[in-house]
Amino acid sequence: MAQNLFNKYVWLVNTLYRNKRMSLKEINKSWIHTDLSDGNPLPRRTFHNHREKIQEFFDINIECDRTTNEYYIEDIDTLSNDKVRFWLLNSFAVGNIINEQQKLHDRIMLEENPSGEIHLTTIIEAMRDNRVLQFTYQAFTEDEEHIVTLLPYFIRIFKQRWYIIGYNNDYKKLRIYALDRMTKAEALKQEFEYPSDFSPEEYFKNSFGIIVENKAVENIILKVKSPQNNYIKTLPLHHSQKQLFDCESFTTFQYTLRSSFDFKQEILSMGASVEVLQPKSFREEIISTLKATLNNYSE
Repeated sequence: MAQNLFNKYVWLVNTLYRNKRMSLKEINKSWIHTDLSDGNPLPRRTFHNHREKIQEFFDINIECDRTTNEYYIEDIDTLSNDKVRFWLLNSFAVGNIINEQQKLHDRIMLEENPSGEIHLTTIIEAMRDNRVLQFTYQAFTEDEEHIVTLLPYFIRIFKQRWYIIGYNNDYKKLRIYALDRMTKAEALKQEFEYPSDFSPEEYFKNSFGIIVENKAVENIILKVKSPQNNYIKTLPLHHSQKQLFDCESFTTFQYTLRSSFDFKQEILSMGASVEVLQPKSFREEIISTLKATLNNYSE
């Protein structure tokens, strides 16, 4: 139910974003062709409830022009400057269009949406109201599930998984939890104060992926062969990416970050197309892993 509501909010925002202005009749004309509608029109009261939730969750205002009775997104030109709202519109745009063209379902192949969506609404509401979050959790490395009580700071997606990052009083530090490892989640009545000086962007600034390791920040230099270098040019691995040298056969890139497990896995996934040049310690770590991998095939 929660996941379905979230998708409905996204559908409404995306539909108005693409069409600029629409009457409720025009919205319903598009709505009934989606899988979300079950063939039924969107009641006016439900439509206005969705408007309110979209305002609460995403700070997107859907206004009405009383002279034409058309609805539109206020300050639509500024949406692309907001990372959350820009992601919201772009991530679900294709999926919503496909929902409107049901006859094409078997002719379009997509990646699955990020896992754990069922808990998103509960978590976002807890974040919005600064309420303590409690959930049942079992990591892949644990034999049994347990109850986690968390001050929810922010959420993030990495490799098709949703994560919630927050302060855990039991550990006295920030902890990261995957939503797909939760079986239950609820916002408690207890409230907390979100630190005014905390920045999610700053927290992950020098990290790649979802793991923030207690390592020194280093300048990591990669030599990437063609054609893999062209993929990295158009889709940088990290915001700190700098191009040091470029020729027909390869490109060298520099990154300022911690050599985390996630970054190591990303490099290894590119196989022989990439070589770590610096620092020496990280290069040797990659070599050691490659040797261990080769040993798996030598027996």
